[in-house]
Amino acid sequence: MKLCYVRLGLREPAAAAAFASDILGLQPVPNDLGCHLFRSDQRAHTLCLSDDSEPVVIGIELLTDELEPIGDAIRAAGFEVKVASDDDCHRRAVRQALLVRDASGNAIDLVSRPLVSGRRYFPSRDAGVTGLQDVGLRSRNVAEDLKLWTAILGARVSDWAGDAAYIKIDEKHHRIVLYPSDRAGLVYVGYAVESLDAIMQNHYFAQERQIKILHGPGREPASGQMFVRFAGPEGHVFSYGYGMNDITARHRCRQFSPVPSSLCEWGSDGSEIPEFRRLVG
Repeated sequence: MKLCYVRLGLREPAAAAAFASDILGLQPVPNDLGCHLFRSDQRAHTLCLSDDSEPVVIGIELLTDELEPIGDAIRAAGFEVKVASDDDCHRRAVRQALLVRDASGNAIDLVSRPLVSGRRYFPSRDAGVTGLQDVGLRSRNVAEDLKLWTAILGARVSDWAGDAAYIKIDEKHHRIVLYPSDRAGLVYVGYAVESLDAIMQNHYFAQERQIKILHGPGREPASGQMFVRFAGPEGHVFSYGYGMNDITARHRCRQFSPVPSSLCEWGSDGSEIPEFRRLVG
C-alpha cells in the first residue's frame, strides 16, 4: 500500500490553493474538474482542494486491481463501502476505487493505478518538498478503526504513543497515525522535505509570514522524523518532515508513555493541537 493523496473540502478553496502554492510550495496542476490540484512528486496530484461536501478524504493505493474481494471483506466486517463510479475515478485520477468509511466515519479511498505524470515535478517555490509523507487522523475508537487497517488491509501498528497508533503500510515507520478524539477528521497533512536544513528554512519562512507554528521544530521518538507543524487554511494543520525511519518485519511494536516527550524528544510543545493535548493529558 501507498499513501496516495488527500482531498479537502473547503469553504474558500481558492484561498487555500494560494496557501498550497505560495506557502507549502506545491506545484499547481491545471485541470477542468472545478477543483485545485497540486503535485509534490511524480504523481498526477497528492492534494485536492475543492468546495466538496466531504471535508476530508485520504487516498490509499492498493497494489492490486482485484478490489472486489477487498470490498467484500470490508463489507463483511461491518464497514461502509461502495464502488466508485467512473466519474468518481476520473475526479480522483485513478483506474478503480472503493469508497470506504472507518468506524469513526473517516472517508478513505482505496484506489488502484493512480495516474503519474510524464513531466518532471516543478515546485512553486524552493521548499524542498519530495512527496506526501503522512497524515494524522482523528479516531473516536482507535481499536475499531484499526480493524480496517490491520485485519482487512494487512497494515501493522509500528508503535503506540499513549493511545495513538502509528500505522505502517510500506517500508516507512508509518504513513497513518490514529489519534483519540471525539470526532472524525484530519489532525494534520505532512509533506516530506529533502533535509533538516529544509525543515529549519521552512520554519523561518513560515514565521516571517506570521504563520502560526503549532508544534516543532522537533523530532518524534517513535519514527525518528524531524518535523515542524503549522496552521493552514480553515483550521487545517500542515507539516514538513524529514528523516522518518525505515523499519523491517523484525521491528517490535513499542509503547511510549502518554507524555509530551513521546511526541517530541526535543521538547517542543504541541498542546495547541487538541488531539495532542488530549493524548498527553
